[in-house]
Amino acid sequence: MCVASLFFAVLDTGSKYLVAGYPLMQIVWLRYVAQTLAIVVIFTPRMGMRLYDAHSFALQGFRGLCLCGGSVLVVHGLVRLPLAEATAIVFLAPVFVTLLSGVVLKEKARPMEWVAVACGFAGVLIIARPGGGLLTWAILFPMGAATTNAIYQIVTRISRQSENAATSNFYTGLVGALVLMPWGIADWKPLPTSDFILLCTLGTVAAVGHLTITYALLAAPAARLGAYSYSQIGWATLLGWGVFLAIPDPIAWVGILVIALGGILLSMPSLMRMAATRLGLRHH
Repeated sequence: MCVASLFFAVLDTGSKYLVAGYPLMQIVWLRYVAQTLAIVVIFTPRMGMRLYDAHSFALQGFRGLCLCGGSVLVVHGLVRLPLAEATAIVFLAPVFVTLLSGVVLKEKARPMEWVAVACGFAGVLIIARPGGGLLTWAILFPMGAATTNAIYQIVTRISRQSENAATSNFYTGLVGALVLMPWGIADWKPLPTSDFILLCTLGTVAAVGHLTITYALLAAPAARLGAYSYSQIGWATLLGWGVFLAIPDPIAWVGILVIALGGILLSMPSLMRMAATRLGLRHH
């Protein structure tokens, strides 16, 4: 999950650079096109036609619509709300995942997982420092994005036993590319070769990131992984520092440390069990 968050932070950084010179919907659409093509190029030689053999096309379509809807809602939220506040609301997704996983998947979250999620969200709030004036209808866009992202993760977890990860991510990208095509074409602006190569690279990064998060959700409960997605804030801070020379202020660093604390708390039970096992083996 932490590695996937790094890929998504790289994707956001590249998108931020491109959006400065191109229409938002064009960039989002082309990212989905590039992501789909990357999956095809990487996995067709290994899987052949099995790549396109989904057990439930309805589930794959719904999963793709959730991610596509989240991408569009984030864009609209950023148009109407300040970046920091909108981002903070979008990162309610791990809280929704923890709530939904108990209701839908019957995966009961442990108290430490709730504490870790709370630390992550508190850290986001510290970084964003949301002010007043957010209680307008525009707040529904980032909240909708948080909800669709949470449902996307839950659906991924549901399909873990029936769908191949590469197949799932192929249809995720394909649905986004098809749904957003009319807006992407309508907003079209020609790209020079350098930006086209960058966009193709970002599509590959998106494909690998979604594959990584899918494998994470196949291997561990959604509620347990939720807090780790907050590591994207840390990655984004470092990339913003290195690429855009946006140096975090002291309050932002406090938020990053609070997020890190949540991840450490989430890892403590596993680390303690590992230590106990090693000590036991050493004793014997």
